[in-house]
Amino acid sequence: MQKLFVLSAMLLTTSFANSQKIQRDPDLRKDYANVFWKKQYTLFDLITDKPIFPKEIKGQKVYTIYFSSNEDPKPYKGTFSAVELERHLYYKFRNKRSCKRFCKSKK
Repeated sequence: MQKLFVLSAMLLTTSFANSQKIQRDPDLRKDYANVFWKKQYTLFDLITDKPIFPKEIKGQKVYTIYFSSNEDPKPYKGTFSAVELERHLYYKFRNKRSCKRFCKSKK
């Protein structure tokens, strides 16, 4: 029974991940597309260029990301709706490791 539960969870996770289409911003400046991200496009990690997808929490899609800036190169973590994230004009990262790599390069 436990194996069936694990298999079901894996299938649901895979189908959710596959249902999210990747749409890259046509702007070739990846740093600009990251900072000035638009919700109609997929968000990409500035360092790794891997997609960052929202997760559903309490029925709402939210992005949990790390972020930083040139002026204050420290890793910060936040959870944002797509609308909030469009107005959050910082470099965006999918994990702390990527964010720390960026911060280290700015010091």
